[in-house]
Amino acid sequence: MSLVEVVREKQEALRAQDLAQLLGVSPQQIYKMAAKGEIPSFKVANAVRFDPHETAEWLKEKYPVRSVELRFPMAKRA
Repeated sequence: MSLVEVVREKQEALRAQDLAQLLGVSPQQIYKMAAKGEIPSFKVANAVRFDPHETAEWLKEKYPVRSVELRFPMAKRA
């Protein structure tokens, strides 16, 4: 399953920690990217959140030639 597909399947807004884990970077890097407008984000009070569908589209635009494969195994849900 590609990273775009994993992100698109999410039903709730992603936290910086969630997105950082999926992308294999630090949460601080995600916050910096959001602050610079490099990745689509929105604020709820003082919290930065990421719409999974907008994030999936951003990934497709950023990496159009190759598919972005998931780097970490997903935990199985019961």
